[in-house]
Amino acid sequence: MKHKPLNELHLKSHDREHDHWDRRGFLRTLGMAGAGAISFGNSALSVVESPYLTHALSDAYSDRILVLIRLKGGNDGLNTIVPLYNFDLYANKRPQIHIPENNIFKLNDDFGIPNFMNSVAPMWQEGAMKVIHGVGYENQNLSHFKSSEIWATTTPDSAISSGWMGRYYEDKFSDYQLNPPEKPLAIQIGNGGDLIFNGDLTTYSFSVSSPERLKRVAENGTLYDNHNHGQTLHGSQVSFLRETSNTTFRYASVINDAYNSSKDFDGYVKNNFGLQLSLVSRFIKGGLGTKVYMVTLGGFDTHANQPNRHESLMRTLTQSIDAFYEDLKSFGVADKVLSMTFSEFGRRVAENGSTGTDHGSAAPIMLFGPALNGNGFVGTHPNLSALDKQGNMANTTDFRAVYASVLRDWLCVENNYVDQSILGADINFLGMGLGCNGSEKLPISDDPLLPLHAAVNNEQGVNLFLTLNNYAKVEVHVFDVLGRKIGTSIYDQLSSGQHNFSLLDDRQNPLPPGQYFYKINVNGNKTYSKSFLVK
Repeated sequence: MKHKPLNELHLKSHDREHDHWDRRGFLRTLGMAGAGAISFGNSALSVVESPYLTHALSDAYSDRILVLIRLKGGNDGLNTIVPLYNFDLYANKRPQIHIPENNIFKLNDDFGIPNFMNSVAPMWQEGAMKVIHGVGYENQNLSHFKSSEIWATTTPDSAISSGWMGRYYEDKFSDYQLNPPEKPLAIQIGNGGDLIFNGDLTTYSFSVSSPERLKRVAENGTLYDNHNHGQTLHGSQVSFLRETSNTTFRYASVINDAYNSSKDFDGYVKNNFGLQLSLVSRFIKGGLGTKVYMVTLGGFDTHANQPNRHESLMRTLTQSIDAFYEDLKSFGVADKVLSMTFSEFGRRVAENGSTGTDHGSAAPIMLFGPALNGNGFVGTHPNLSALDKQGNMANTTDFRAVYASVLRDWLCVENNYVDQSILGADINFLGMGLGCNGSEKLPISDDPLLPLHAAVNNEQGVNLFLTLNNYAKVEVHVFDVLGRKIGTSIYDQLSSGQHNFSLLDDRQNPLPPGQYFYKINVNGNKTYSKSFLVK
């Protein structure tokens, strides 16, 4: 099949792309380039005006936002979601630290929350809270560091250093390093060193060590004030280092724009965690466009004096979540935001001799947001009478199933990307009522192309599967990550129904292993793009 020649304008654009690529290559040699973090003067580095990242970021459900809330240190699940159905055994195991029955708000006849968590009781009653029971993994590692790593990478394999969200971003947005988006894909506050957003090539989050530092970025558009350092050598050195730090914060200006386009909400707890959620809310209200945020509340390693410490932490958590959703509700976007708690492990069932609990295993995850469309419990609570030799509960829900379900059913990630993001276990999706069935949904009901179109790599090459609602003229072209067309797979009239044809016959047209894209055009006016991998 003949390919149309590139026009003169495209050739000039192609040359410009290589000019940018040379500059990027120079920076990478210096170890400076990563995720579009460097800029020269007022011009940010962007190698190619690629349509693929733009398309991927404009999915039908791009207004959905996920807020990950890490409870760092190992949250005590039994004193968070109290097992009323087996209260006597629970209380006998914890004579000093159990929550008294008269201090419990009943979620239903079997489970309750301590009264000090009552800030989220209205959310439960309004159907904006769910609980997933017994979340963990087999052979629980009781090290904070290693277990946190497993929760981030989804595998105990220490050779894997990429996180579940990082792998998704790296696969879905494979031209990220060449063409970084104008807005951050994810924002991570605190919790330095967490691997969740790490890919093999780069990290995909805008990460700031503290909310106070992020607030400075949001207010000023820069990380550091760079004025009045004097004319001394030391002053010039400080000025240079601060200017260098400011220019590496590629997204500082768009964060500043979103922050200035929104207003504070008076209702947050005046502490570190309250500030984190208030900043996230301002970015959402200001239209920043970031889809995933991660915030952290630390202090859950309650080996001693647990009652007072845990009560203080859970008050902070629940009061802040209540304020967060009241804030979002007042702006009309609460139904677009799902929040999810997680922790590296739970606590042991029996208390220790210091009115605390030692490292345990399974614990509940809490979900918040009106999009849940009803309260309830997911999964089965662990059996308090069937503990292991260390006195820990067996997990009843694999944490990877939670991640996979949130990706598929909330962020509407296609199943093939979910499979590549979640390692270490067979995926069993949970029913959480989030309103997305896991396939890419199209906004127009009479669209000639159904949501089903996917490239599958096999021994014969790469096959494309697609389904048409009706007779249509279809073009399919293949491109590399620089946006260069490397082949045309089909240019024909196709009938309604299912079609399967060779997207790329690697025996006839061998290509180096890597990421490529196919673009489907239907009837000359509908275009769909996805990436695929040549192995």
